[in-house]
Amino acid sequence: MSTDPKKRLIEARRALYRVAIVDAAERVFAEHGYEAARVAAIAKASGLSMQTLYGVFPKKFDVFRAVQADRLEQLMREVGASVLAAPDPFTRLRCGLEGYLRFHMARPDFLRMQLQERIPWGTTDQQRTPEQTRAWQAGLSMMMGAFKDGIAEGTFVPTDPEVAARTCTAMSQVHLAVWIDRGMPRTADAVAAEAMQQIIRTFAEPARAPVLIESLAS
Repeated sequence: MSTDPKKRLIEARRALYRVAIVDAAERVFAEHGYEAARVAAIAKASGLSMQTLYGVFPKKFDVFRAVQADRLEQLMREVGASVLAAPDPFTRLRCGLEGYLRFHMARPDFLRMQLQERIPWGTTDQQRTPEQTRAWQAGLSMMMGAFKDGIAEGTFVPTDPEVAARTCTAMSQVHLAVWIDRGMPRTADAVAAEAMQQIIRTFAEPARAPVLIESLAS
């Protein structure tokens, strides 16, 4: 940050503008999707002029990237900490998936924005922005590692860890999309528990499944 008082004031004002624009853009992209969203609508929702908005973000794509960068950085920071602290592969997987679901359910505008992209989360890393691609790859890598270690210790049935990880990603998208489509009636606890039970029934060794399902209550 500059030591010049005038420049510091300009930087502080720009930072405030950035926050207002990103928050407004999240709502506009959630409602209309990237292609149909208009910069004028983002400026209006932020309470700023078009000139001010373009002074912070020269292009609509820059605004979209900023929303993705801010929210996904927060997601990786929050979920990553719990995953790293997990004591075993199943808990790592649970922390990652439940954290992912809860993060998006706490931010329905960001969730709608992601669903507006119409990209199957489990099948491709060809996202619109580098930030989305990096987050997708990081999440997939975490789940693949959890499945690989869980298979080795006998928690999960032998399977291709990448296929299992991609399947879990697709399952998460379906649970979140249904939650949105039905008007967001259920709690994050209920959705997370249902998703984890489905994953346990699909991938856990049959002898371990009852114990793992019971552990979800804790």
